Amino acid sequence: MGEVTLAVIAGFVVALLGTAVGVSGAVFLLPVELSVLGVSGPAVSATNLLFNVISTPAALRRLRVKAEPSSRRSDTDHTGVVAAVCVPAAVLGACARVSVLADPGRFRLLLVAVLLPLGVNLLMRSVRGTRKIWRPARDPMGEGRVRLLAGPAFLAGCVGGVLGIGGGSLLAPALVGLAGWPVRRTAPLALTATLSTSVTGLVAYTLLDFADIGVAPAAPFWDIGLALGLGGLGGASAASVLQHRLLQHRLGERLLTALLGAIAATTAISYLLRA
Repeated sequence: MGEVTLAVIAGFVVALLGTAVGVSGAVFLLPVELSVLGVSGPAVSATNLLFNVISTPAALRRLRVKAEPSSRRSDTDHTGVVAAVCVPAAVLGACARVSVLADPGRFRLLLVAVLLPLGVNLLMRSVRGTRKIWRPARDPMGEGRVRLLAGPAFLAGCVGGVLGIGGGSLLAPALVGLAGWPVRRTAPLALTATLSTSVTGLVAYTLLDFADIGVAPAAPFWDIGLALGLGGLGGASAASVLQHRLLQHRLGERLLTALLGAIAATTAISYLLRA
C-alpha cells in the first residue's frame, strides 16, 4: 500500500476520533508520520498543520450549525479571542520549532510534559462523573471576562504550533479538565484554535524554509499532508454526526471526556517511552 493511500486512511481515522471531542486528531499523526510515512524533523509539524487546514473548517462549521441558538452569541465572543491570540502564538511556536526545539528528544519531552498531566486529569474526571458546571449566567469566562481565555489560548497556540497539532488538543483538555467546561461548549473553541494556529503556522513554516532558517527543512510534505487532509474531511464529517448523537445523553459527555483524556495520556506515554 502506497504512502498516499496510508495517509488518507490515517487522516480519516484520527479525524474521526479527534473531531468528536473537539480536536483535529493531528496529535495521533505524529507517530504515524515518523514511523510509517517517513516524515521527520520540523517538517512533521508543518505537515500536521496542513492536515488541519484542510480537515478542520468543515468540522467547525458543522459544530456551529448544531450549536444551541442561545449559546451562539457568547461562543462568537470566545472564538474571536481564541483566533486572535493564536495567530502570533503560532508564529512564535514555528520559530522555536526550527531552532531550539529541532532536537527530536526535546520535541518529545515537550509533548509529554504538556499532554500527560491533562490526560490524567480528564480520565480521573470521567471516572468520578462529569458534573454540569456550565451556567451561562455565572460562567467565569462569560461576557465581561472573555479575555480570560487569552492566556490558555495563547499557550495552546504556541505549543500547538511547535508540535503541529494546532492547539485544540491542548485548549480542550484545559477548559474541560481545569475550568470545568462541558465538551460540547469547548469543541468549537478547540477547533477554532486549531484552525487559526494551523493556517498561521503553515505559512510561517513555509516562509522559514524558503528563507533557509533553522537546522533542518521545515516545509511540509505537501503530497502526504494533502492526502491526510482529504482523509480527515471524511473522518470529520462522520465524527460531527457521532458527537451530536452522543451528547444527547449525559453518558455521552462522560465518554467523550474519557476519550479526550485517553488521547492526551496515551500519546504522552508513547513519546515518553521513545524519549
